[in-house]
Amino acid sequence: MNREHLIQQITENLAGSDDFEKWDNLTPKDTDYMLHSPTPVGYNTTSEQRYLMQNLLVGWNNESILDVGCGRADLYGFIKQFYPASIFTYHGIDHNPTMTAYAKMKYDVECITGAFETALLPVTSWVIANGLFTQRRCETEDADLQKLFEDVDLLYNQATNVVSFNLLNPINNTHHEGFFYVHPGLVLDMLIEKYQNVVLRNNYSKDVYTVTIYKI
Repeated sequence: MNREHLIQQITENLAGSDDFEKWDNLTPKDTDYMLHSPTPVGYNTTSEQRYLMQNLLVGWNNESILDVGCGRADLYGFIKQFYPASIFTYHGIDHNPTMTAYAKMKYDVECITGAFETALLPVTSWVIANGLFTQRRCETEDADLQKLFEDVDLLYNQATNVVSFNLLNPINNTHHEGFFYVHPGLVLDMLIEKYQNVVLRNNYSKDVYTVTIYKI
């Protein structure tokens, strides 16, 4: 894919469409709500969801993917549309059986249902976690932070090349109860000390930043 075509594709994907507006306006009473609305998978709009996925995939090139916290496997659908000529192996895992059932229904992909911390997972080139670490999971912030780094280590061990995930930025962000915010400077310092090859991108959103760890 040449640069001009890539820019055109990015513009088309992030600009939205009539379908995006239709999906964004779905309500729980609508038949297609669970299949297409961004709300059940934690996003305000379809464009927001795609924008975050695009930023997690920077540098990806037809490599195998493990999508942790995959929901209904919309990352798979995004790649198939955004990279139509791509041939890749996709694996997803989510703790919610309803979501993995919708992944099968929507994209005909078999995702693992279970906790990623204990499930038997495949080793892949890329491990991606979109929104996995945005909610509080422990009683204290210190425990949440420790849990984050333990989980990143688990993801790191499943990847041969790259781990890519995003976090909520406490700077210039309205904090909501139950969500996990962690300063990008702290994350970068901790991860560089352990993994060395770490890139943190904090230039595309005031609310979210992306962390990418390279093993090569």
